[in-house]
Amino acid sequence: MERIEHGSEIIWYDPECFGAFKRDYFEIDYWREQNAIRGKAVGRNTTWFVEDEVGDKVLRHYYRGGMIGRVMEDTFLHVAESKSRAMAEFTVLAKLHRRGLPVPRPCAARMVRSNLVYRADIILTRINHARDLVAILKEQALGSQEWQGIGRTIRQFHDAGLYHADLNSHNVLLDDGGKSWLIDFDKCHFRQPGSWSRENMERLLRSFRKEQGLHPGFHWDEQDWQALLSGYRAS
Repeated sequence: MERIEHGSEIIWYDPECFGAFKRDYFEIDYWREQNAIRGKAVGRNTTWFVEDEVGDKVLRHYYRGGMIGRVMEDTFLHVAESKSRAMAEFTVLAKLHRRGLPVPRPCAARMVRSNLVYRADIILTRINHARDLVAILKEQALGSQEWQGIGRTIRQFHDAGLYHADLNSHNVLLDDGGKSWLIDFDKCHFRQPGSWSRENMERLLRSFRKEQGLHPGFHWDEQDWQALLSGYRAS
């Protein structure tokens, strides 16, 4: 990992992810000028898909949620560099990636200080030919083997001590080869074994039930959850 400090800007980056790293990589206008934007995902915020000489990447700016987000949309109170949102997620992802777990590889993280606050961004490798479970289940059902595979994947993360702060059906991806992945590791961290793993799974179950209520014809039912649990418990 390399570090750059330029004025109020601090950047961590993995040189193996880039041909020649540029600070401009965090600016969407740079990618627009290069005609290198390959798409975007719009949720609470916009995530950009871009392509450089090495491959496809994801550029994400950090925003606040909840009521405070209406006042401090994308600013956070100043903390130590390693505890900033981008650097903390970069660190968690780097550990998971080194362990061979199915996560996007962290490529670069940035914090930009301004008085008592900072803003942050992160660049990740893109998981190609993959969609989140909500997008898939709007169109088709999954088989029991696929659900069991998802359960086994989640168990791998829990066995590694990873607490996923937002384990929901949007943050589980399935690629064309049937491999499942987890994404969005903002505010995630490692813990000792405990009841948090059960609470994590309960959060995921609530997510499936919520999406089922939102989308008529959503291809999910409680039997699918039992298949997922079967894979989780068998690992």
